[in-house]
Formats: sequence, structure tokens, C-alpha cells
Amino acid sequence: MKLKYLLSVVLLAGSLTCLAQGYKDGIEYYKVGKYDNAEELLKRNIDNAGSDKSLVDYYLGMVNLRQGELNAAKGYFDQGVAENAANAYNFVGLGAFALKQGDLKGATDNFKLASSKSKKDPKIATAIARAYYFADSAAYKKDIDKNIAQAKKFNMRDPEVYMFQGDIAADHKDWGTAAGMYEMAQSFDPSLTEAYVKYADTYFNVNPEIAIQKLQELLKVNPNSALAQRELAEKYYKDNQGGKAAEQYGIYIKNPNHFNQDVVRYVQLLFFGDKFQESYDLAKQLLSKLQPGDKDIFYMKRMVMYNMVAMNKDKQDADWASVETAAKDFFATPVPPKGSYEVRDFTDYATILKSLKRPQEAIAQYVKAAELNPEKTEILKDISGEYNELEDYANAAKYYQMYVDKGDYKVNDLFVLSKRYSNLAVTTKDAAVKADAIAKSLKYVNEVNDKVPGDYRILGQKALVQSLVGTNNRDAVDTYSQVLEILDKDAKNLSEHSDMYIKAYSYMAQYYFDKGDKATAKEYYRKWLQADPSNGDLRKYVDSLK
Repeated sequence: MKLKYLLSVVLLAGSLTCLAQGYKDGIEYYKVGKYDNAEELLKRNIDNAGSDKSLVDYYLGMVNLRQGELNAAKGYFDQGVAENAANAYNFVGLGAFALKQGDLKGATDNFKLASSKSKKDPKIATAIARAYYFADSAAYKKDIDKNIAQAKKFNMRDPEVYMFQGDIAADHKDWGTAAGMYEMAQSFDPSLTEAYVKYADTYFNVNPEIAIQKLQELLKVNPNSALAQRELAEKYYKDNQGGKAAEQYGIYIKNPNHFNQDVVRYVQLLFFGDKFQESYDLAKQLLSKLQPGDKDIFYMKRMVMYNMVAMNKDKQDADWASVETAAKDFFATPVPPKGSYEVRDFTDYATILKSLKRPQEAIAQYVKAAELNPEKTEILKDISGEYNELEDYANAAKYYQMYVDKGDYKVNDLFVLSKRYSNLAVTTKDAAVKADAIAKSLKYVNEVNDKVPGDYRILGQKALVQSLVGTNNRDAVDTYSQVLEILDKDAKNLSEHSDMYIKAYSYMAQYYFDKGDKATAKEYYRKWLQADPSNGDLRKYVDSLK
């Protein structure tokens, strides 16, 4: 029993250890040039059990050196020496600092000290070469070449020197040579994370599939690398593989060395993958952890609103008041530097207001969205639809006309526009507006009929527009006759499309009545009653015709 308990404890410890690499993740980020991320992870892990503080100090110093914080850099190097004077890297760091100060002698002395601390070490020789390269690649070319040669002399198969040569090639945009060097480094150390990552970065814009395969290989040999997990997720995302990106981000954010901005990305991926509840829950969770003023508060409040809108759209008992509260909270949050509103912010708010039966306010939000991005022409249709619901047919026609005028429309849009104008013609009291609306409505329905001939709905709209001229329009009668000819081909249409029969028969009955052709008028009144048998007043009138 005791042995079984001991084994379980060991296995648990092993499983916890494999969750992350601690400070080593920070070093990996540094080596691929992600210095801000490196600094955060190095500081996050420096006090963890098992952290090599002296080595962490070296990399923190190098980060500060690259950021131009020279005094802070020196402070870290000095601290690293105090913690472990046998660690050669901090002397390399002090040499790099001296070069930046223009102190060549001080640099040389520190590089010699570093070499004496770790004799015939190709990694130290490469680190010194990098220090010279960082200071001035042209002025110190001989020193760089000398240290590269020395590193290879110490060990021709050490991967660090090939990574450095790959970086030099990449700086000169010699991508083929860079990729070759990274691949060579990987062949000498199949678990070298930065070799895979830089190779993938070099190839991604040329062949995303190869880049992704390389990162998949990396995770097989180094599954706990936060950098490897994140880079694969990012490559999926950039390659528009949203589902795989979301899945990989889901794995990555369980790593203790993930970043808040990656949770933000994951929340977005879950949302666009229609996993609204998961996205909402994660956004709320992150909001509870963020400090006041954090830029991600804005983005997470946005996602809370988006998810609430999505989850309530199809609910019978939707709580739109709560959704509006979330929307107000989002819009009350300051926009962070380099941030901005998006079209969906306003269109989702419009959806909320529509659902709360406040169409005028919804329209105002749609207008903001249209102004923000005029290329999103579909919003003009939404505005038109809202005005149509309000029976403001002038604006309904105006905005649909604006949409069509943008040029990116389908045939059905011309049909809808014709109906917008016919609605206006029916309701306006202005004779000039009515005449203009009839002309435009007829123009667009004719265009549709030319493209899709023989459709009873299109012909029915055309007849309706023609009928608006008056009750004695022969063109309307002829068009309604075409409609009836099409519908009469199937007896079921009398019940299924009775509304169209009623429009046709009622107009034709009135037309012939006005013309004095009472017999033909009676025939159409009777047909009208056939299509509309529950119309009591019509029945009385037809009976009176006997």
C-alpha cells in the first residue's frame, strides 16, 4: 500500500512538472526574439524552486540591453555574478554592456573571464559572437567570425553557432540559407525549440503547411514548451484554420506560462467557432483577474456583449435587458491605445435595441456602423429594414437605394427595392413623390423580370405597381393575366397562393366594372369569392349581382 501511495505521489509530481518548463520558457522566448514575453516569463518564474537565478539574471540583463536600459542590464549581470560567479554567461553580458558603452578593453576582459569560466565551450563562444554582432556587426566582423570559428572548433555539432549563422542570414533576408542553418541546428539537437520555431517563421509565408508540420514535429519532442504550443496555435490562426487554432489555444492556455493576451485570442476563437457559453465564461473569468486599466478589459467586455447577443438570439425567454446592461458597460469602458470600435459593436447593440422594441435607437446604431465602415454595405439593408418595420417607407426606399447604388447587389435586391418604392407609392400623399416611386418601382421590377422571366411573384409585383396608376390600367390587367396563367397550371395554387389570386381577381373585376363590361366583371367577382370564400361582404355583393 505504501509503495502504491509513493508511486502515485511521484506520478502526480511528474504530471505537474510537465505542465510547464518554468524559466526555460522565458529563455526560449528570448532566443526567438520575443523579448517582452521573455522578460515577463523570466520574472514570473525566477523565484520558483529549481530556477537558475544566475542564468535568469543573464537573460533579463540581455532583454534590458536590447531595450536600451543599460543600467538595468548591468544591474542584472552584476546580480547574476553575485549569485553564481562560476556562471560564464553574466560575464558575457558584462562584456556586451561594455561594448555598448564603447569600452572595448572592458568587453575583452569580461569575454576572457567568461571563456575561462567555461573552457572550450562552443555556446559561450557563440554568445560572445552574438554580443559583438549586437554591438556593431560591421565594426566587429573579425571578432564575430573569430568566435564563430572557435565555436565550431570546440564542437562542430553544437547547434548554437548554426542558429546564430541562421539569424545573420535572416537579417540579410537570405531566407534559404537561414532555413538551412536552422534545420542543421535542429539535426544536431532534435529538441531545440528555437530551431523549429525560426524555421517555421522563415517558411510560413512561402509554405504554411511546411511551417505547421515543423511545429507539430516540435511538440512531439518538446510537448511542454509554452512557446511551441503558442506558435502552433498562432500559425493555425494565421492560416485561417480557426477550429484547429481554437483547439491548440485550449491546450496552450492550460500551461502556466501562457499570457493574458492569448486568453483574449482564445475567447475570440471560441466565439467565432460558435462556442458562445465557453467564450463567455472564459471572458468573465479573465475579467475577474485583470487589474484596473488593463487594455484587455475593453476587449473582454466586448466579447461578453457579443456572446450574450449570440446566446439570446434564439431564446424564447431572452433577457435582453441584461444584455443591454453588458453593452452599456462595454461602451462605457475607455478604448485602449491603438484600439478602436468595430462595426459589430454597433450592429450587435442594434440587435439588442431591436429586441427591446426600440427601433429608432437601433437605427442610430446601424448608422454609426455604416459610417465606421462604408464598405460594409449590407448595413444599409439593415437600416432600410428597420425603417420598413416603422412604416417609414421613404427612408426604407432611400437606404435600400443607397445599398443598390453601391453596386454589390443581387437580382433579389432589385426586387426588394421595387417593393420598397411600391410601399412608398401606396402610402404617400404627395403626388410627385408617388409618381417618382411608381416609376422607380416599375423600373426595378422590369429589370428583375428581364433576368428571371416567368416568375409569378415578379409579375405580381409588376402588376401591383401598374395598378397604382389607377383602376383602369390595361397593362396591369394583362400582367395579372400572365400571373393567373402561370398559377392555373397547378390547382393547389388556388389555396396555397390565394393572396395573389385575390389581388388579380379584385383588380380585374374592378377594371371591367369601370369599363362597363358588367358580365366580365361578375365573372371575376365570382372567381374572387372562390379564392376568398370567408369574405362575407364580398359574398353579399356577388349574391346581389344575380
